[in-house]
Amino acid sequence: MKNLITLILLFISIYIFSQSKAQQKNLINLAESKCLDKKDISNAEMRNCTIKATQSWDNELNKYYNLLKNKLPKSAFESLKESQKQWMMYRDKEFAFISKFYFELKEGTMWHNIAENIKKEIVKTRALELQMHYENLEY
Repeated sequence: MKNLITLILLFISIYIFSQSKAQQKNLINLAESKCLDKKDISNAEMRNCTIKATQSWDNELNKYYNLLKNKLPKSAFESLKESQKQWMMYRDKEFAFISKFYFELKEGTMWHNIAENIKKEIVKTRALELQMHYENLEY
């Protein structure tokens, strides 16, 4: 019981930490929050909410990558392209580690939710970075 309470508190703290006031206005964050706010939500449903948010962040990442592709000079885009390849390799290796660590070494389905949230934050961070680069082109 003590471990379950610790897990729940850990998940809640990670969730709250990932939500800043500025980011709460983001539609992806709002959709995820609304999904997680359902009454009597199961761990599997919570995990699905986070996976859906990760997919939405990945769509945002691709959107800003393509916008940058169309706006950047060729040499700058080639640097971004290489950076994105390296980031994708990092993401894939990090996701593999997170899955092994939280799915194989930890017991309890709440750890799966924590793992999915960590994965989401990795994709979200990169999407926000690309968005920032694009917005800085406009100024």
